[in-house]
Amino acid sequence: MKRPYTWVVHLNMNEEVSPEYVSPMWSKVTRKLNAYGVVCLWVRKVNRLNKIHYHIIVKNRISADDLKAAIEDSMPPRSEVMWRKRVEEIESQWHLAYYVVKAKIRGKTRTGKYVNDLYRNKRLLFKPHLGFRKAGTVGSFWEQEKSKTKMWADIQAIEKKIAEGLENPDVVKLVDHVSDMLGETVPRSRIERSFGYWSDAPSVQDWIDRLLAVDWDDDPWLITPESGSS
Repeated sequence: MKRPYTWVVHLNMNEEVSPEYVSPMWSKVTRKLNAYGVVCLWVRKVNRLNKIHYHIIVKNRISADDLKAAIEDSMPPRSEVMWRKRVEEIESQWHLAYYVVKAKIRGKTRTGKYVNDLYRNKRLLFKPHLGFRKAGTVGSFWEQEKSKTKMWADIQAIEKKIAEGLENPDVVKLVDHVSDMLGETVPRSRIERSFGYWSDAPSVQDWIDRLLAVDWDDDPWLITPESGSS
């Protein structure tokens, strides 16, 4: 999109609602949001108390007050069902993408412990055949300068290039070296994807040459791409 999203909204139902209630309720909400000009992506979730909630990423420029007013008018009255909302600025576009779908990512828990799968305990699935969607959009949320076929072809080409790069044992040695050097600060998968994709770049090839040229018994210092040794 070449610019940040504007807001993230969290809508929580404070009580259990039936599947038969969810679809018509949310269809009405999204129609009214669309009428207010809100353009967004929504993801429907459920927690361990069997209560529905929504994460909404807003695309268009709209003030917080106008967005809150649109939500208040679009959602059912609280006399019908209790719910609450939270409208926030987006601190990190990258982390938000992982959070709203509960994708696997390393992170620190509230107790300060680092774990490999931060959202594992929140990754819950709906029962099948409930009759409603997991996610959807309001308005023209997606930017499609390319067709879906072309975008998928580009993704496949990137993955193929990464896989081919990692077939080179010298690239794998460099990945091992950098992974050991960085420890747990960067996931190994990110290092693999980076060096796999750029395996034929002159800077990477030069780093590999210098890495392989080191006699580790005589010179145990870490090689860096900038200085040759440190």
